[in-house]
Amino acid sequence: MKRQPDKKAVAKAVSSIFVEKETPVDVGVVANSGAGTMPNVDPQRLEAFGMVPTNAACGPAERQQDWSVEEIKKKVSELANQGRLSSDVLNLICKDGVCAPVEFELLDYKEDFDNSPYGKGKLILRVVSFFNSFGGYLIFGVRETESELRFDVVGANPVGLDVESIKASIKEYTGERIQISAMSLDAVRADGILVKLWLLHIPQRPQSTPPLHFLKDGPGNDRKKPVFTRDSVYCRRADECVEAKGPRILDLNGERKNPYLEQSNTPLTGLFRVNRIHHNLPDRNFICPRFVGRDAVVNTLWRWLGDDLSYVRVLAGEGGLGKSSIAYEFAERVSETPNVPFEQVVWLTAKERQFKAFDDQYVRVPERHYTSYEELLVAMCTRLPFTTNEVEGASVTELKRMLKRGLVETPSLLIVDDVDSLTAEEQRQVLELGMMLGSNNSRILLTTRYNQSFSNDNVIKLSGFYLAEEFPLYLEALRERLQFPELSASEIEKIHATSGGSPLFAESLLRLLRWHNVSDAIAQWKGDRGAAVRAAALKREIELLSPEAQRILLTVALLGEASTVELCEVLGYPGEIIEGGLSELVSLFLVAAPALASVPRFRIPDNTRRLVVDPTSTLVTDRARLERDILAFRKKDERTPNRDRRVAAAISQAASFVRIGDINSALATIKDARRKTQDHYDLLSYQATLHLKEVPPQTASARTLARKAYTAGCRKAEVLECWFEAEWMEENYIGALEAAEAALANKSSGMQDWVVRKSAALASKASDQARTGSVGNAVTTMCEASEVLRQGLSHFRRDDAAELESRQADMHDQIWLWTSVEEQGLGRTVAQLDVLEKFWRLGDIRITNLRRMLSAMDGMASNLNRGFSSISGAQKNLCSQILSRGETLLGSRRRRFPSDSRHKAIETSWEALRTRVDDILARSDSRPTANQVLNG
Repeated sequence: MKRQPDKKAVAKAVSSIFVEKETPVDVGVVANSGAGTMPNVDPQRLEAFGMVPTNAACGPAERQQDWSVEEIKKKVSELANQGRLSSDVLNLICKDGVCAPVEFELLDYKEDFDNSPYGKGKLILRVVSFFNSFGGYLIFGVRETESELRFDVVGANPVGLDVESIKASIKEYTGERIQISAMSLDAVRADGILVKLWLLHIPQRPQSTPPLHFLKDGPGNDRKKPVFTRDSVYCRRADECVEAKGPRILDLNGERKNPYLEQSNTPLTGLFRVNRIHHNLPDRNFICPRFVGRDAVVNTLWRWLGDDLSYVRVLAGEGGLGKSSIAYEFAERVSETPNVPFEQVVWLTAKERQFKAFDDQYVRVPERHYTSYEELLVAMCTRLPFTTNEVEGASVTELKRMLKRGLVETPSLLIVDDVDSLTAEEQRQVLELGMMLGSNNSRILLTTRYNQSFSNDNVIKLSGFYLAEEFPLYLEALRERLQFPELSASEIEKIHATSGGSPLFAESLLRLLRWHNVSDAIAQWKGDRGAAVRAAALKREIELLSPEAQRILLTVALLGEASTVELCEVLGYPGEIIEGGLSELVSLFLVAAPALASVPRFRIPDNTRRLVVDPTSTLVTDRARLERDILAFRKKDERTPNRDRRVAAAISQAASFVRIGDINSALATIKDARRKTQDHYDLLSYQATLHLKEVPPQTASARTLARKAYTAGCRKAEVLECWFEAEWMEENYIGALEAAEAALANKSSGMQDWVVRKSAALASKASDQARTGSVGNAVTTMCEASEVLRQGLSHFRRDDAAELESRQADMHDQIWLWTSVEEQGLGRTVAQLDVLEKFWRLGDIRITNLRRMLSAMDGMASNLNRGFSSISGAQKNLCSQILSRGETLLGSRRRRFPSDSRHKAIETSWEALRTRVDDILARSDSRPTANQVLNG
């Protein structure tokens, strides 16, 4: 069972129950509700129903169009698959000078060509995004005259598109020549004038071709920000070109089925994954309690998983840069991600102890898996389907053969941490092992300080956090734990300069802020208070150096910087020895070697220098002589666990059976032990997890045993996760909610993810309520789901929080649909305002909600107009209250975003609606009563 919940899968699951896949709302009710009462939701949301939303501000031409959105998407997909480049595409989406308001993964409109470097870069980005996804069409000569609602044919420059130039530019930036094709087509504007449109077809990337990534930064805008960056991967998502990150990169390598050519799936089916693939990852709190930044490195590793020509990667860098943390985070994300091509994630480390910066001392590692090359082979084989008898006594050659066969039969992601703990010769053997044992089924990720013999193609070299991006986020994460005062920008810059962006050095320094200001803390850390952490990070590398390299290192440290010629003069070594020593130092990440003009010069990072020049250093035995030689040179140049043993034995034996795939024997072992231990709750919990491993999973037994283990007193994360997973797989969302609330009440590990799980369970419960006709209860439950999700957003990484905010917006879109069909008359308007005000309180600041308010007011005006002869005084008072609440909503957003230019159009429509309502109420007041008519 996994120890940390599955953030990404939970977020996906939340989205799957909303309008993007299927909605419990009766579509017929919505479709027949009339223009005055149509819910004002985002066009992309209503596309799921095959409709385009109406709007009071739409022109007559647009109201006359009748677009079948889903049919258009399906036919465009079919034409794109066929590679069709003809007027058929235009005839499908264009009527009377107006194009269908349908931009999606396979279709995008553009008004004209932008031939500036930046505009050309944006076009390259779009073409690559289409190519990586499903292919499709770009149509030039269409203007978006009303945001997402109206697209008018205006015509494009007939000589503006140079297809050959675009192909060449794409190859320059990606290395691939995408076979795009284009043609011009005649079209008629709304005013009857004949114009030219350009149709650009982009093919779908073949399955055998990996997703394209950019080989260099794209052209920059006015602020010199590139339109795309080196190594980034882009794809289409709805009507946008977005950067693929994390598991999405791996998804692009998989089978890309066009959703518009597939039958609709049942909501939630196959999208929610709570169980992780088998792993032996240690406790996150020991490796990295909270992972921050390093997105580029993690995304590079995801791209590696999709590369069928590379089976091994090395994370290399000096101590303290977070190699193990990155490897752990990546391994954990892989174990949580659906559809990864592995059956297990294996973590193996040679670390005996680890330096804790906060305590300024070493602590023992809970488990050490190997101390030699042969022990590493044994540790690998024991986690593959081989018996103990097969592994014990096997020679190194036999172990290598077993390992190679096992990694094919049991696809695995192997994390081999701290390779540099081995001898130099054994390190080389491990590196060669990774190259030799790679297969299409498995991957091996190594971490090391000392990059021996690996080519740059397979090595990811780490450096410290960048000041402008990740470092402030890392410091803020530390501040939550270490409780030091908030830092200014200048103080952050000083800390970065002192620590070199090293996570370990930064934490070691920041621990001193509990007693000192920043300047004093830095001064003390540069002295004795930072000596221990510098030794922990760098001493091992220094000890690996040859005597000549150690002498060169100390010389460069004392000089500050030097060239090869200067080092030859000071040390008296021949040039080849100096060059060999410098090469050794560079491979150990201890010497930065920027070129000055045409002469290479060498220097040492500050923290390495502080360790090297320490008087207690023993790099050379004749330091006094070396210092005299340097002084003379400067003058010449005029320069200055505890458990019942029976329970432990049973679980250990069962785990062995699981590793060789014998679930039945594992279950028999646990059941026998339960009889002998009177149902120890650890055994109940373990048996529950075994039932989920059966084929097919026995979810009913799993949920019963997990609940029984919990009520017996088991509060371990594993039993709570098993309970939740089993309830979810049974689609018993009330039970899943019960498990999530139990986890939160007991403060189980990964609290923030349990918040998201609770929200997902509530949202699914709401969906069930709506399907049974209890729409009012569904609205209440979905609002609770949104509120729960909002409470947990602040605890997530920025990318994850943005994803969850999108899921919350989906919840609100569903609530709006339910509210818009549940009530009638003025009661509907009041209910709509109620939810819009709640959306605002929950942080939903989208401009869409103001447009929804206008739609609600338009519906109210239409209802009043139909019955203006019988408007009561109470109804008039209610109308005044509704208008006042609408004004408050509009004012709140206007004050929050004073520079939003979209407010002007909203305010114009709002004033028109107010005037319309006032006119209706005034006509009602002036209409004579029956008595007035009789008394004539």
